[in-house]
Formats: sequence, structure tokens, C-alpha cells
Amino acid sequence: MNDVVEIIENEAGTNVIRHEDAQLDLFLRMHEKVNSRSEEISKSYSNNLLVIFSDLKELHHKTIQSIRSLQPEESTVGLRISVTHNEGESEKFNSFEKFCEHNKTSPNPTLDVIFIYTFTIYDASTNEFGNYRIINHLKSRVAELKQLETEAPPFISAALISSMVTTTAKITIQYDDYVKARHFTAMFDEWIKGCDESKNIPFINTLKSVSHLIKRFGKLSIYGLLALFTAFGIETEIIRGDLSVQFIVIYASIFVITGGIAETFLSKTERSIDSYLALSYLKINKGDAKLISDFEGRNRSSLKWSLAGVLGTVCVGILTSSAYEFIKWLIID
Repeated sequence: MNDVVEIIENEAGTNVIRHEDAQLDLFLRMHEKVNSRSEEISKSYSNNLLVIFSDLKELHHKTIQSIRSLQPEESTVGLRISVTHNEGESEKFNSFEKFCEHNKTSPNPTLDVIFIYTFTIYDASTNEFGNYRIINHLKSRVAELKQLETEAPPFISAALISSMVTTTAKITIQYDDYVKARHFTAMFDEWIKGCDESKNIPFINTLKSVSHLIKRFGKLSIYGLLALFTAFGIETEIIRGDLSVQFIVIYASIFVITGGIAETFLSKTERSIDSYLALSYLKINKGDAKLISDFEGRNRSSLKWSLAGVLGTVCVGILTSSAYEFIKWLIID
């Protein structure tokens, strides 16, 4: 019977293993290989990627070409695609063709897309099979931040959430041969460089790093200007006796009011700067397009309010030069 292992002793007294033993040994080695733990490398990106469906298609074709260049066992190549949306909705596909047919009219923005490729490569020199797993993970920053805004406690401002820099792309390779694995990171690098990216506004990034100081030093500057202009303009021979008391009361009131107005403008400037977001997204359905439009509108609003806050603060600073004349008009005229 074929399932019986026979051992035959030859004339030299050594044991000869029949073909059935060789098959069993091959099976055990294959089982050990399949269940062995592979090495892993990964690389993450924070680029402001603007990914549309054609970019995903290009990434898929590049990955397939890279796999085929290594001459894998055709029967072992597998693909699994996972798409996650805001509101917890997710979809899974077993082929790129099925993924292409997915619901592009969904109102829920796409949070991330994951492509998982598994394949086996036969190495003739060692007579061994190598298992590989390629994971291409792409995330929509605008969708992620929108979800964070929805789930965050009320005391966490939208400006703080928008200032977060999140990963937008990541490739992970589980491999048996490091040289072959590096082939895929190079491919992913090339794809990243070919994607469109939103441009950062240099002075906005600079201001973001010091935005928490804008209100503090801006307010102190206004107080300093008010004191300076008043000190140079005051006429001691006029402001005497009862007038000095009135002067102090009115000056203190102007001091408080001016500081409050300046703080309002400066706070709005700080929040507007922090709220500005260099867009990075996945645009593959109607929900994505709507969310992208919303964030573009936010950015335009942030720039307008930043400018308005700066102009308002400058106007307050200019008006402090007339503070003494105003006080004198009130108490003398």
C-alpha cells in the first residue's frame, strides 16, 4: 500500500528509504516553511498625497509587474483588497476587477485602502520556496481628521486636531530574501514620487510652530505701545489734582478694553493659522469629493481670518497712539 513506509536493507547493511518517505519529508519541510515566521521591513510616508482612482490602478499594476519580475509560482499569487470608510463601513475584495466595480457613489468618505499581495518564489539554487507578503496601505488624512473631530471630546479644538501630521502611506514587506524585498520598497518610492501632492505654504508652517506665542507677545506689544504713547504724550502740568484721578480711571479702562480687543483678534489669528491643513486625501467616491471640498473651504477661510486678525491687531496698535488725546478730551474738554 502507498501509505506504508518500507525500509529495505541492502547488502551493505544500510537502510534505503522508499519514495513514500521522500514525499513525507517534502511535505514536512513545506509545512514548516509555510508556518515559519518571515522577516519584515516597512517604510512610512507623511507626504501630502492627492490620490485618485487612476493612481491606485497604477500602484496595483506596478506591484504586479514587480512580483512577476521575480518569477513567482503563478498558482500561489493572491490579492486581498480592504477599503474602510468613515462611520465604520468596510468592504473587502479578492480581485482588483471587483474593487474597480465597488460603489463609487457612497456618501461615506474613504478612510484607507489596503492592498495585500501574497506569493511564493522558488529558489532553484537552494531548492527552497520563499514566502512573501506585500502590504500597500494608503490613508486619507482629511477623512482621518474628520473622524477624529467627530469622536474627540468637546474641549479639544478642531485647530489642534488639524495640526496633527499623520501617516498617509506605508508599505510593509514580509520576506525570505532581503534583496528581493528591497525591490518593492524601491517600486513604492517611485510611485510616491509620481503622485500629485498639495503644496505647503512656507510662512504658514513657520507661523504654526510659534502660533502659541502670537497671543501672548501680541498682547504685550499692544500694552507696551499704549504705555509708550501715553507716557510721551502726557502733559503733567495739565493732569493734576482731581484730573489725575480721572485720568487713572479712564486710562485703566482703556488699558483693559484695548487688551481685550487685541486678544480677540490675536486668538482668531492663532486658531486660523493652526486650522490650516495641507490637504492629503483618497478621492474614489462622492463622499471623498464632498469632504475634500469642505476642507478646501476651511483653508480659504483660515487664510482670510488670519489676515483679518493681523489687520485688526495692527489697527488696535495704531489707535493706541491716540489714547492720551482721547483721555484728555474726555476729562478737560
